Amino acid sequence: MRVINRLASLLLGLALLAGGLLAAVEAVLVWLDRAPLLIDRQGWYDTLTTTRFSDNGFLVVAIVVGLAGLLLLVLQLRRWRPTRLSVPAAQGWHVQRRSAERLLAGVAGGASGVSTARVRLRERRGDWRPFVTAVGDPSARPQVEAAVRDEVARLAGRSNGVNVTVVQKRRVS
Repeated sequence: MRVINRLASLLLGLALLAGGLLAAVEAVLVWLDRAPLLIDRQGWYDTLTTTRFSDNGFLVVAIVVGLAGLLLLVLQLRRWRPTRLSVPAAQGWHVQRRSAERLLAGVAGGASGVSTARVRLRERRGDWRPFVTAVGDPSARPQVEAAVRDEVARLAGRSNGVNVTVVQKRRVS
């Protein structure tokens, strides 16, 4: 979603830049009392002086522009998960979130009795908090928790806690 936000911001910025440059050129042409470059001045004047707030075209354009602005604002203000996690033990060092999640999922999936595992990392005030969901024997939970805690301690320098959920594999009838 971050890429879409940046593309939307780029397109909006380019549109505003082009509109501003066109307005500046047209203003200079008016000042020099020259013919307009692209804009029909009399047509714009007639349209702007005869358009009412209750006209359907004006309302549709105003609503679309307002909703597009609100959508861009909401998308920019939404907190996105960071792609990097800071390493508390090493000042200034970072780890890619997806790489760390995959590594921890491999460690959790390597425990005996576990077939697959998925890990989501959250970082709060420099501390990593892994949320592990594993499929396998529920009695393997302590092994998974210890393995993930050890790996987090190796990567981050310390381990505060691990949230592990082990669900039994469903059998297809």
